[in-house]
Amino acid sequence: MKSLFSAKWLMFYGSTIAFVIALFSIATNYGEANLKAQPKISGRYKITAKDLPGCLKSKTLILSIEQSGIYLNGSLLESTHSTQEQTALRKKPSLTGTFRQQNLELSGNAAQIQGCESDAIAIQSAIVQNTLNGKLSLNNTAVNFVAQPEET
Repeated sequence: MKSLFSAKWLMFYGSTIAFVIALFSIATNYGEANLKAQPKISGRYKITAKDLPGCLKSKTLILSIEQSGIYLNGSLLESTHSTQEQTALRKKPSLTGTFRQQNLELSGNAAQIQGCESDAIAIQSAIVQNTLNGKLSLNNTAVNFVAQPEET
């Protein structure tokens, strides 16, 4: 028992504990200074555009976004969908993408919009004060849009 409390062992234990505390302190300071969570953009956005392309032309559109860190899932919906339909569609989003440095990119298809089921959609947008400004491409035909968050 005496050998465990000798000066040599106490110095070893003390220096090991000090080293672990120093490493923890360095990791904590680095994380607080450099690792920031992305702002929350989950929600529903009403899309306004002058001239939507193709099968979207006469439709009022809602972009529904679900966020997990930088990863996004979403659906492009007609505003005529009932609340129950919109809730069900959240479980099977047709768009996937990322959100980095205030820019979001989503791509996929318009499975929820009648007449556009097999059409490819890509959305590139920047978020400025809770408003999305960007381009919506349907089968390589792009149009500028603005999307405002809907009140829930």
